[in-house]
This record gives sequence, C-alpha cells and structure tokens, in this order.
Amino acid sequence: MCPEQVQHQQWHESSPLEQGSTARSDVDIDSPGCSSWQKYMPGMRYGVAVLGLLGCMVDYLVRFGLSVAIVAMANTTNSHNTSHQLPTGACPTAHNTTQEDGKEFNGGGDFDWSMEQQGVILGTFFWGYFITKTTGGRISELVGARETMAVSLALSGVLSLLCPLAAQIHPMALAAVRFMMGLMQGPSFPALYTVLASWAPPEELATMVTIALSGMSVGSLVVMSTSELIVENFGWKWVFYGGGILALLWTPLWLGFVTNNPKDHPCMTDHERDLLAHNPEIHLKRHVPWRRLLQCYRFLPCILTEFASSWVSNQTTTEGPVFLKNQIGLTMYEASIVLTVGQCCSWCGAFMFGRVSDTLTKREITSKLNTRRILHAAGMSIVVMGLWGIVWAGCIKYLVCTLLVLVMAGSSAALCSYTLAPMDLAPNFAGTLSGLLGIGNISGFLAPIITSQIVEKTGSWAWSLVLGGGLYLSTGLLYLATITTEVQDWNDYEEIPDGDSEHQHYV
Repeated sequence: MCPEQVQHQQWHESSPLEQGSTARSDVDIDSPGCSSWQKYMPGMRYGVAVLGLLGCMVDYLVRFGLSVAIVAMANTTNSHNTSHQLPTGACPTAHNTTQEDGKEFNGGGDFDWSMEQQGVILGTFFWGYFITKTTGGRISELVGARETMAVSLALSGVLSLLCPLAAQIHPMALAAVRFMMGLMQGPSFPALYTVLASWAPPEELATMVTIALSGMSVGSLVVMSTSELIVENFGWKWVFYGGGILALLWTPLWLGFVTNNPKDHPCMTDHERDLLAHNPEIHLKRHVPWRRLLQCYRFLPCILTEFASSWVSNQTTTEGPVFLKNQIGLTMYEASIVLTVGQCCSWCGAFMFGRVSDTLTKREITSKLNTRRILHAAGMSIVVMGLWGIVWAGCIKYLVCTLLVLVMAGSSAALCSYTLAPMDLAPNFAGTLSGLLGIGNISGFLAPIITSQIVEKTGSWAWSLVLGGGLYLSTGLLYLATITTEVQDWNDYEEIPDGDSEHQHYV
C-alpha cells in the first residue's frame, strides 16, 4: 500500500526562490550573463519548454528515421527476400503498389533483409532504451538533468551518423548501433522531466509538459513528411545524417540556455521568479525509498499504461508505413501523407489537451484528479475505437486512414494524464519515477516481433490491431481506477543505508 496525504505544508512554505528574491532582485534581464536574444523571451520557463520540444523532436528524428528509410533500404526484387512479401489477407490494391515502390525511391533496395531481420533492426533500439531509461531518471537527479539530456542526445546524433556505415557492414552491425543509440537516449526523457519539475508552475504544469513532449509528434511529423523526399533526392543515408547533424546543433543551444534550477538563470525577471516561487521545493535525495515506491499501487498502473501506449505508438509510427503499404495498398508517398496528417493532429491535440487540463484545474471547474481522469478516458476511447474501427473498415482505405489519424490524435491525451504522475506523486523523485515508467517501453521491442509473427501466421494485421486496442483499454481502465494526484508521503522520505526502520526518517 502507498500512503497518501494532502499537499505538504512545505509546498506552501517559502521556497528558496522566494527567500532569494530580495537578494537576487538586482539580477534581471539586464544581467551581463543574459544574452541579447534571451532578453526578449516572453518567459524563461517557456524558453526551456520550447528547447525541450526541440530536444524531443531531435530524439524522435534519430529514433524513427529508420522506420521510413528501411523501406527504401531493403531489396524488394530478390525472390527469397520476405521483407516485402504481402500478407495473404492483404487488400487487392496492395498488389498494385509492390512494384511501384522501387520507382519511388532512387536510393533504396541495397540490402537483402528478411522481415525477421528488419524486426530485429527496428526493435534493438528499444532493448537499449529500456535498460537506461529505467535508471536514467536517477542519473539525471544525481549528475544534473541539463547535462544528462545534452550528453544523451549528442551521443545519439553521433551514432545516427554511423548508421549508414554499419548498414553497409552487416544488418547486425546496424542493429548493434541502434542498440547503443537506445542506451544513449534512455536518460533523455527522465532528464527532461526533472528539468520541468523545477521550471513549471503548478497551474501551468500540463501546458508546459505538453509543449515540451509534443516534440515527439513534431519529430515523427518531420520524419514522415520529409524522409520520402530526402530518400528520393539524396538517398536513404541522409535520413540518418540529417538527424545526427540536428542533434549536434541542438546540444549547445540547450546547454547555453537551460539551468537545472530556475533561480540560477541570469535572465529571470522578478515577476517570473515570484511565479516560480510557488513551485514545490525540489529536494535532491541521496537515496530512493524503493520499498515504499514499489509498493505504491497508485504508480504501478502507470507503468502498464505506458506499456500499452508504447505498443500503440509502435503500431502507428514504427509499423505504420509498412501496414499502410503492404496491407492497405497505399504507395509510400500516400502513406507518408497519412502519417504526416496524423502527427499534425497529434501535435495539435497535445496543445489542446494540455490547455484544457490547466484551464479546468485553474478555474476549479474540475479537480486535478477528475481532470486527469476525463482526459485519459477521452483519449482512451478515441484510440480503442479507432484501432478496432480499422479492423472493421477492412480495405476501405480512406476510412482506414481517417481512423489511423484519430488514433494518433487521441494518443496525445496521455501527455496530460499518467505521464504527469511522476510530478504529481513525488516531485522530489520525478526523474526516478519517469525512468521507471520506461519499464513500459519493453513493448517497443516486443511489439515489432510479435506483430510480425501475428501477420505471418494469420495473413493479416487485424489481430495485431485488436490486441493493441485491448491492451490500451485494459491498462487504461486500471489506471482510471487507481489514479491519485496527491503527493505521497515518501516524497520527503530519506532512507539511510545499512539501517533498519529506526534509521529511516522524513526530512
């Protein structure tokens, strides 16, 4: 059981920001340490959120560029290659597009990779991602969230530049590079959570988090909208080169603008300092109360919900191009348009859900708890009905495409529900909890393997869509039944090593 309690008294006590505002009143936008372009920012906190958005975008560029590029990389002409063989239950129009794809990509068809090999290459990223995301939150809390995220994406960019060379050597060499890329990217999102926990005022939490995390949709949008053009005009290698270069360009911007603690930023105005003074004071803890955390039945369903969300994301983003081409019969150009529209709707949906969430709570229309419930229930309904509706739609491609777009838009509601749990339940351990949410990303490497097996054995994608909807519904209902937004008492709990209960205390 995980004890709950109302907002802690210290949340309402004077924080270091309030205590230091007088001493730092002379540090404003005219500070010598403030760059000229930073002086015109409407608020430093939104500058941090926008840079977080760009970081998430870069993260997804290097992560999912392979999902589109691999269609051009795999050879479609060798008879013994099963990578592009159509499922037995594929729509009739799918047979008409098989030969066209070779004309769509001037730089593809270099590698004779089977569908199993492609599944491994696509999935190995998530093997590494799973390992370090679960621990990355704690690393960011101890080492520094700003620095952790910068190193994470910079090294990911370097590895993205190495992907074309690895692919030329051997498919397993590419898989190894993707595995290392996953290892490097794992800590990035937990580190971003740690930064936002300090920079987001309580009444703007959902808005700032959705601004930053909407970069995932932007990254997927850029991948889907530009990869086909890049492959056609420059070759598939530039899908990897482009993402790698952008990652290396983003890193100095992040390091130059962001600080781990808002009060250390040279461009903070008195108004914004006062606004952030109402933030819960974040105390770095030397030790995590693992026993209390792991017994918290309020948090564990969030991990399962992340599992289902990651599974559905795989079906729409990672497997989406192959599904639309091999099952429905769209050309890669048409599939890229559908997925681009879907990512646009997901991006807009993230802003809409975030704004609605903060408006409902700020105006006290609904409690924070009920706001989380309402938004997750709405998004869950859209996702589940969309996935199952695609099965019902069969080969009506326009209906399938519309429903797929709705699924992608509905998924963005999760940014205002269980993904806020780390900051709702224990802001002192927001990075750690965010990292533990990464356990759910195990579906990132299970889903491609299981999906390929389902498609091969059943001859259709239908049962994989049914499974995805079932996972999303069951985990969502469990989350709705156990959700709380009250800060847990172990948020201020210090566990001293080599001691028993009498050496464990609250601080």
